[in-house]
Amino acid sequence: MKNIGYVGLGNMGLPMVNNLLKAGFNVGVRSRSPGPVEQAIKAGAQEAESVAKLATWADVVCTCLPMPEDVEAVYLGDDGLLSGATEGTLLIDHSTVGPDTNRRIAAAAEPLGVAFLDAPVSGGPGGASAGTLAIMVGGKAEVFSSALPVLEAMGKTVVHLGDHGAGSVAKLINNQLVGVHQRALMEALMVAQVNGLDLDKLHEVLMGSSGRSVILEMMYPLLKARDFNPRFRNTLFHKDLRLALEMGREAGVDMAMGRAAFVAADAAEQSGLGGQDSLSMLIPMEKQNGVTLFRKSGD
Repeated sequence: MKNIGYVGLGNMGLPMVNNLLKAGFNVGVRSRSPGPVEQAIKAGAQEAESVAKLATWADVVCTCLPMPEDVEAVYLGDDGLLSGATEGTLLIDHSTVGPDTNRRIAAAAEPLGVAFLDAPVSGGPGGASAGTLAIMVGGKAEVFSSALPVLEAMGKTVVHLGDHGAGSVAKLINNQLVGVHQRALMEALMVAQVNGLDLDKLHEVLMGSSGRSVILEMMYPLLKARDFNPRFRNTLFHKDLRLALEMGREAGVDMAMGRAAFVAADAAEQSGLGGQDSLSMLIPMEKQNGVTLFRKSGD
């Protein structure tokens, strides 16, 4: 597994490519945006003429794409990965999609002798750059074992969760929990502010209490700074929360908290904030409640 292809050089894909290069792999890339391709080439990668030709050249092809329709087009399209992949090729998708998408791709790949893993990631651009991503993997156990050298070049916590689609189930659960925690944090801070609490002191005591969470630790400074620059665009978060709700319905589980998180992300999306960070769900929540966080009375 020396030749690794990578399709999709966004905020996550490009730093993941850099870590594959650092690990000593030969890397070929394909992406819609020329800028990241140029950066990858400067780092030592080569550009493929097409997705199909990349699949023919590579031992392993990884993808990290924004939407389910992008994933299906790249894998199943006329000039897609499966049109160029040869027997023994391994395809790994790091995108966040529904498990049914993974299963369709795996079913199409199997008759060709092509292996597939769904391996969505968590940790953001920082984790992608540091090579410390959590990677949630679905697929055959023996294929997972063979892929570990590639996956461990990009992630620190690499876990096999089950058959095709299991990685995506875990990722959608993770992102739903993020959404629920974010909304709960924002609501709690608004209640505290209305009641006259110093939010920094509240943050301090919560960080030493049972209400402590990763979301509180990571997001409080960003909320205080009102930093909505896109680390994880609300459009993508909105998509993930929608997919999580669909998964819940198919499982027969009433996901009330998931709906609340989706409603907040949807309000941000409908307000034209899709290109901002997922924390921009705060803005319509503030308007709805008549409270602006970190604004002192009289400001």
